Amino acid sequence: MKKLVAIIISCIALAIGSSSCEDMMGSYLDKAPGIDVTEDTVFSSTAHAERFLATVYRYAVHSNLPYFTEGWEDPSNYDGTLSSGATDESETCAAWYSTQHWNSGSLTADEIQDHRYKFRWIALRQIAIMIERIHDVPDISSAYANQIIAEMKTLRALNYLEMMKRYGGVPIIDRRIDLGEDLKIPRASLQEVVSFILKDCQDAIDAPELPEDQTGALKGRVGKGVALAIKAKTLLYAASPLFNTDTPHLSLGANNNLICLGGYNPELWKQAADASKAVLDWAAANGHQLITDQGESNNYRYAWEVYDNPEIIFAEKAHGEIGTWDWPWSAISPPNIYPGNRGQSGITPTLNFVKKYEKRTGEDQYWDPDGGSDLQAKMGELDYRFSQTIAYNKSIWNEEKGEMQIWEGGRDANTCHGGFWLHKHFPAKINNTQSKLAPNSTLFQLNEFYLSYAEALNEYYNGPTPEAYAAVKTIRDRSGQPPYPSGLDYEGFKKRIHRERDIELAFDNHRLWDIMRWKEAETEGVMQGDMWGIKVYKIDGNNDEFRYEPYVFEKRSFQKRMYLNPFPTSEINKGYLIQNPGY
Repeated sequence: MKKLVAIIISCIALAIGSSSCEDMMGSYLDKAPGIDVTEDTVFSSTAHAERFLATVYRYAVHSNLPYFTEGWEDPSNYDGTLSSGATDESETCAAWYSTQHWNSGSLTADEIQDHRYKFRWIALRQIAIMIERIHDVPDISSAYANQIIAEMKTLRALNYLEMMKRYGGVPIIDRRIDLGEDLKIPRASLQEVVSFILKDCQDAIDAPELPEDQTGALKGRVGKGVALAIKAKTLLYAASPLFNTDTPHLSLGANNNLICLGGYNPELWKQAADASKAVLDWAAANGHQLITDQGESNNYRYAWEVYDNPEIIFAEKAHGEIGTWDWPWSAISPPNIYPGNRGQSGITPTLNFVKKYEKRTGEDQYWDPDGGSDLQAKMGELDYRFSQTIAYNKSIWNEEKGEMQIWEGGRDANTCHGGFWLHKHFPAKINNTQSKLAPNSTLFQLNEFYLSYAEALNEYYNGPTPEAYAAVKTIRDRSGQPPYPSGLDYEGFKKRIHRERDIELAFDNHRLWDIMRWKEAETEGVMQGDMWGIKVYKIDGNNDEFRYEPYVFEKRSFQKRMYLNPFPTSEINKGYLIQNPGY
């Protein structure tokens, strides 16, 4: 069995070496030199097919955390860092990360932003082969084969969702394409891609063999809940301003149908609301719930920190336990957190983002543009989610590390442009002696769907309904924040729900894509204009009193073309893909 696993990995290595959709479509099951393995070998038994299934998951499921297990060729890798550094959430401190291309407005088709582009095409070919051949396995039950097909359709929908939000319409591959066939498949319209995703999701939801949820050792595989989540997120993106229009962000002329749906359809918001509600109903029936029993000052942290907690719907699990001084943590940790300064590029939240946190009374915090000497008091007044997300001066990192020293000249001030460090994603157990820990690489979490439900209801009814208020209240209650005031109109609720998503879903790979779908990137201080931080100074050498001074650490530039990613130049030069506008 171990030999078969090695054979499959060797075959995949051939695919990794190619750089285009066309090359990858033809190379997955080529034989490695000197090894007599065929596709029939892979599908000769259930045990062999399940090992191939594990490989499909490895390529089809991404991570929102950065891994470097196989360098840039790690199939789970996003971009070696968090997407937050391309937005007002934060600054990625190292200059070499591609988030800097977003910040300077220099994103081009020659700069790889989507390091999983080729892996998705590998995954789609694997999925097509699995769907075609799984019933050929002689010792597999028909029910289990049908379950695997439903899982494959769910994974296919996930990969098309990830491509849709980046590119708009993309080529649709719904079967195996062999060498000798015309592999230069043009882009499908955005509507065709949306419909394709929704059909795959519905097929999986309707499949009686697919479990509602996976448990135990199968926890990393998809069930109906994941298909429901993908459906809901697809409809939310389709309903949003970037796509739900006849006027795209930039014109593609006769090919505008590749990047927008061709007219505003308010019913998409109703469908998005219904789909998010279906996720909430599924969760209630299948043991998933918001974390509410750890206290207002710890519920939020528990939900992102504790492995496999009931708020998580689906997480990437391919890497298992990781050395606590290795990626993903070392890639995003501040300097000095690990022995030997192993932190490669800390994530430093901006003052632009910190200002989004309300006080625990529900009022806005006041940040004097000239600074002030009340920094520690200000921090202590903020929404409990702030201290569960962001490390600030004199906050406790963990028992071993102790207080953060972010004042000028302090141990943790180096490269801390924002005056804060990201603390989310770093479990308290990470220390100098804990050698292995499994990251919580969450892709779908229940809190997201309460907020998506509320947003979609407000959009469809042109104002908040009681159900929208209740959904947001559920989220705010568990962190001790007061409910929204009654009587909000459409714009008032919209502004608040956007802000609520910013806070509740912070640093979980939502902010960049929310900005894009809302078409808010050009707003001053979002992805355009001044990014503010604070410098922190001791007062008279006192270790307990500090003053802060706001300052601009970076001016960012956003180009309208950047609402969608470019396809790689190498693909465009083959003449079968239409490039997104502006590139």
